[in-house]
Amino acid sequence: MARVLLFADVPETYKPKAGFALKTMLSAFFRYDDIRIVNKLAAIPEESDAIRLYYGTDARRKDDRFDLRIQMAANAPAFFEGRKARKAEDVITLNSPETNLPLLFGDAETAGETPAEGYLPWDVVASAFYFLSDWEAWLPKRPADMHGRLPYSSTLQAKLNLADRPIVNEYAALIIGCITSTKNVDIKPKMIGGHGFAACITHDFDRIKKRYRGTYVREFFEIPFLNPHGFTREERVRRFRKSVADLLQPGDGYERSILGMFALEEELGIKPTVLVKSILEKHKNDAADYLSYPFFNTILERVGELRGEIGLHASYEAGYNEPLYHQEIRQLEARVGQKIRAHRFHYLRYRHERLPRLLSAAGLFCDSSVGWAERAGFRAGFTHPYFLFDLERNAASPVLEIPLLMMEMQLLQKMQLSPQQALEHACRQADIVHRYGGVLCWDFHHHALDDAEAEGAGFLFEQALRYLHHQNPRYLTLREVYEHI
Repeated sequence: MARVLLFADVPETYKPKAGFALKTMLSAFFRYDDIRIVNKLAAIPEESDAIRLYYGTDARRKDDRFDLRIQMAANAPAFFEGRKARKAEDVITLNSPETNLPLLFGDAETAGETPAEGYLPWDVVASAFYFLSDWEAWLPKRPADMHGRLPYSSTLQAKLNLADRPIVNEYAALIIGCITSTKNVDIKPKMIGGHGFAACITHDFDRIKKRYRGTYVREFFEIPFLNPHGFTREERVRRFRKSVADLLQPGDGYERSILGMFALEEELGIKPTVLVKSILEKHKNDAADYLSYPFFNTILERVGELRGEIGLHASYEAGYNEPLYHQEIRQLEARVGQKIRAHRFHYLRYRHERLPRLLSAAGLFCDSSVGWAERAGFRAGFTHPYFLFDLERNAASPVLEIPLLMMEMQLLQKMQLSPQQALEHACRQADIVHRYGGVLCWDFHHHALDDAEAEGAGFLFEQALRYLHHQNPRYLTLREVYEHI
């Protein structure tokens, strides 16, 4: 018998959403396959060793068949029939047993209630679905940055100051706390291979060769004189001088950086997931295709030695061009001689409404593109992997999402943190995932140890990984995470 039985007494079109949110939250504590959604009330046994949950309109009525009854907010199903964002002024802040908890659906009367034995009056299920589905990115009239992405500053998380708070984990912990107080059982976050949490250290290799004409143009003309990124004069002077010094050294700067990262990962026993380009139609925001470069063979050899994984880092346009996306995968698979199962989009740029089907049609098991381009943090509000929800089909997809919590350039460039501040931010993330369990996914680029191009990134890379190592995570590749859900 399944360890958890869920019954959603809600409108039919809302059932897939409610079931997805409940099952995803509880997957932080139970194996995903041990959580079963029951469609008929008669199928819920009155006596069972399983944990039995009710979610719906009639939760206030006592029913001994359930260990916990969660009240559905009356305004939740109708909201998800439309395509609008939730307004910050409509969010209710609850004084939960641990901390102030934002509730996206409900009313003042509900907010004033307190949990009782076997009963939770607050609809944390609808709130969790809002964040897990990346609801705002799917909206037709959403704000967009210059690359067509939803900017962090326009999100509900920004308005509620939730970027560094895994709010869905807090909702899940509230549910588990209600269950344990009623059923008198001890439920702890799910272990991963005997460890409290796992870590995926990934690399987006946008380029693997520094010494070519495009680099010279960028470092010695575009950045110093045109300044397309808005760097300060001091930063441009520093970068110019460092680039000159770098070019006077033997070897290639990117090659030194990549091999240096692999060396530290070998020392710490990390199995990296290396996401590489497979360029067929080069956009100005893409580098040239490098699959034929001799150094790519060295990358493949080192990844194999580290028991890592090669995945696709799809091009700037591939998220908007499905035939191109499939062609890039086929080219990469032919080059490496194996199926590609892991993936992340370049610039985190893709059509949200097509994402689950695009990935599954390409045969991909897992993705790690859900993160803000300009802000490190918990975009999905969850420290655990979860299956993407297809909002157009109103169903969960078979593609596992491993949320991207941090890229080094978010901290150092977009958020304008000093290397020490960036390290402290990364360490706090590690502490949070260690507390709640799940998978910590970080991304370091090809130039992480290239001080000329990414000042401070080398310090962050080494010190953050050493701090993480002392937390004793289970190191997994993106593909391996799929096996532990």
